[in-house]
Amino acid sequence: MMGPFEQPRCGGSKQMRLDGKTAPSDLQLKIVLHGTRPPLWRRLLLPSDTSLGTLHDAIQVAFGWHGGHLHLFTDEFGRGYGDAARLTDIDLGFGRGVGDEDTTALGDVLAEEGARLRYVYDFGDDWEHGITLEKTLPRPVGAERTVRCVGGRRADAPAEDIGGVSGLAEVLGFLDTPDGAFDGPYGELVAELRAAGYDPAAFDRDAITARLAEVTPDTVSGKAKPPAGDRSGRGGVRRLTAEDVALCTCGQCGVGDPVDAGVDGPAEDVPVLRPVTLAPQEDLVAAVRGVPLFDAALRLAAWCHEGRQVTAGRVLRPALAREAVEELQLWKLAGHDSPYADAVARSRALKSLRSAKDVAVLDDPWWLAVDGEMITIRGGRASGGAATDFTGEDLLEFWAATMGDLLEEIGETGVLDGWHGELGELTAEIADGLVGLLYDAPDDAWVDGDDLRAKARERGENGPEFDLFRALFAASFRALGEGLALLGAVEYESGDGDDSAEETLRTLLNAVVGQKPGGSGTLPSASDWSRDDRRGDRMRLTPLGRYGLRAYLMECGVPAPLLGEYAEADAGALLQGLLGYSPEELRREVEGWLEHRTAADAAVGLLDACAGADHEAAAKRAVAQLVLADLDDPRALRVLRKAADSDVEGCRQVATATLGAHLEGEAPVDPARAEEAGLWLLIDGLSILAGAGETEELVRGFLENGNTAPEALEQRVDELWRVEHPATAQVLAELGEGLRGVDKRLAKRMRTAANKAQSRR
Repeated sequence: MMGPFEQPRCGGSKQMRLDGKTAPSDLQLKIVLHGTRPPLWRRLLLPSDTSLGTLHDAIQVAFGWHGGHLHLFTDEFGRGYGDAARLTDIDLGFGRGVGDEDTTALGDVLAEEGARLRYVYDFGDDWEHGITLEKTLPRPVGAERTVRCVGGRRADAPAEDIGGVSGLAEVLGFLDTPDGAFDGPYGELVAELRAAGYDPAAFDRDAITARLAEVTPDTVSGKAKPPAGDRSGRGGVRRLTAEDVALCTCGQCGVGDPVDAGVDGPAEDVPVLRPVTLAPQEDLVAAVRGVPLFDAALRLAAWCHEGRQVTAGRVLRPALAREAVEELQLWKLAGHDSPYADAVARSRALKSLRSAKDVAVLDDPWWLAVDGEMITIRGGRASGGAATDFTGEDLLEFWAATMGDLLEEIGETGVLDGWHGELGELTAEIADGLVGLLYDAPDDAWVDGDDLRAKARERGENGPEFDLFRALFAASFRALGEGLALLGAVEYESGDGDDSAEETLRTLLNAVVGQKPGGSGTLPSASDWSRDDRRGDRMRLTPLGRYGLRAYLMECGVPAPLLGEYAEADAGALLQGLLGYSPEELRREVEGWLEHRTAADAAVGLLDACAGADHEAAAKRAVAQLVLADLDDPRALRVLRKAADSDVEGCRQVATATLGAHLEGEAPVDPARAEEAGLWLLIDGLSILAGAGETEELVRGFLENGNTAPEALEQRVDELWRVEHPATAQVLAELGEGLRGVDKRLAKRMRTAANKAQSRR
């Protein structure tokens, strides 16, 4: 159905298959339990013609859930799907209920690669799973329809009803404490997990696939009618009713508890990252092959092409290990201070070699190749493939998984070897912050360790405890930089001096706690450590590192947008995605979006997306004004004039205000109408903050708006109560309170205007 401002136009429809059938296929889904750090996820294969009900069963099995709670799927259009027997006719914010998951084909909801679903299990604990269609794989004719696990990370959550991911984090934290060193509601559970030998880092793909064998995928004809409701409405929120609670078997849900039925919206504590660009895949694959460690692993795999004998410990026999180091020149991986860096010392070291495990230059690439299945070990022989066998997406994905493993380990144990307890946790936090700084830095920009010292000096920080923290930061910075550089994720440059940052840290720690360091050295003073004539370490993210870091962040449930990802999206998705973009990022994204459509089509789509009475629509209208302001094509202006004369609330005001900004040509409208539309949009934009406790932001938005510039403020304040917007009274009342500390007279006038607006309702 055409939108209210759509112009009739010629053109073909999407091409469809004449036979109305599709070839059998399997969908590769990545399912991430959002909010878990390190991320807990599964990669599953399911038939495209099975139902969402089968996917529900598979998620329950793959994550170890028990199935005693309500659940809900939500697609990218905000439509909900669930168990018809338990959720039919229950209003979850989707209009007239939810769709039946047992009659909805998985391939209809996840129709193209990159499509997403949200799955929430237990409306009390809110275990939220993000589901992404990674690949559509053809299934050979006659092949069995199965549900399989082909990848993942970390063990199942150890229990339900523990408060969601925050409770899970507490339980896992208690597992690392000594026996009896904690109190609280999880003591009995932690004791049971310890007795059972629960390992949160363990992942057993074969065991999960064996459990999934009990899930029999049904067959759905497809093209089921989607649930009715507003396709553009995401983020519906409602409260549990007595009927909901009666259906839930957990005993934890209560009447009135909120249920967030939205999709896409990040949680309040999830950072909004700036959009980035990624290098072409072929460049990234070439970069992986250029990483010395990965290049060595690939050459080892090719060297084992015809099979090599291994020991019971699954490493090369000593004679073969010596041969591999020399023939493949693996000694080049050694540092300058390694005995393998010198030819004479290397010859002596290899001659005395008793086990391949004693040679780091061989051990590291060997296990990398084995873990990445470049080398397979069977019957006492290691077999590999040619280096050209490991290219493209699979190699890049394996590299990203390796980087993710490194970041996960840092998140669990810290960044410095041998440092545990509170200091280990602190180094993990420092590394986590550095990862964020790296991702946020512009392309080719260095993150410099000197910045911390400069900022600390500006704040006047000093004292031995702070010197210790700075030493801890410097040691963590170096350890993280060296680790990421080994994978080609960063360029790393060490600072002046050859001293060990970690050794300096140990010395300072001893000094702070009043102990003398080992050896005969003297304690460094604060002035020694903070000398400004020493250049600190620095690192910068490579294009390969940006790719890997983005993949890791997305696994953790952190939205990480790409510049250009909305180029072919509809206008509603564009406006939703542009929220939070900087002006330059917005400009670049919009330019790419406009290249894929005519100016008239762009205007039609943008105005259609402006309809609606909720906060999401108001946010879209605020962005739409910025985009439409640059559309000066005559056909686009005709669309705007038609919209300005319509009765569609929101769209009319956006079109009128946009036309009013055109000072020349045929576009302008009556100035009074443009001013009225501008004031309506002012209230509309401020309504997003009203009622949310954002008084300071509300006042700032009012004072910085062009329609309330200081020179026009006096005459406009008394007009605001006349604005026919449903949020006028609330916005004016909250402004009246928020302006008390800014301008008491203005605040009083605002409260008076609010009373007038209230009396009109």
